[in-house]
Amino acid sequence: MNLTYLKNAHQFRTIIDIGANDGAFGAYLQRFFEAEKVIAFEPQAKHRPELESRGFEVHTVAVSDKSGTASLSVTEADSASSLLPVADVTKAEWGELVSVVGAEDVRTELLDNCIDGKFDDELLIKIDAQGFETEIIDGGKATFGRASCVLVEVSFLPIYDGQGLFNDVHQRLDQLGFRLSGFRSQHDSAADGRPLFAHAVYEKH
Repeated sequence: MNLTYLKNAHQFRTIIDIGANDGAFGAYLQRFFEAEKVIAFEPQAKHRPELESRGFEVHTVAVSDKSGTASLSVTEADSASSLLPVADVTKAEWGELVSVVGAEDVRTELLDNCIDGKFDDELLIKIDAQGFETEIIDGGKATFGRASCVLVEVSFLPIYDGQGLFNDVHQRLDQLGFRLSGFRSQHDSAADGRPLFAHAVYEKH
């Protein structure tokens, strides 16, 4: 994923990593942008030790638009685990990798309730939340208002039942003052070539 133009245009000191999983991508972003701090959100408790070993500030919660609890469906490939049911198109594309092998009760919380204080330097928010992107934005408007850039995985077809698609994410970020500057890492269907998802890059107007 080529993000050189962002590095040339911004000096991110803090990265909020929503859907951090094991932290590998967050660690890459931290090295690439030479960021001082990563605030990681990952609902699967098993990933907390590894995230902490990377020096991240860790919140073991699922970021949402409401406070409470929810059941996380854990899939064979745990990076596909979600609060939403896996859609048929996803099962057809990835088969056993997205089969549900368990469930984990997780705490849900608004991003704005987890992030306090001001960011004096430029802030990057990265979202890879398996279909829960619109809920994350709805519960984090104040925090998104402080960010200068958002890197978010967006879907063009429902990967999970009931999820918001690209247009839903785009509308919310546009209303918060972001402009779409491009796409990275688009994944197309192996069956018919239809675009399924990509990383969208947004910068503040």
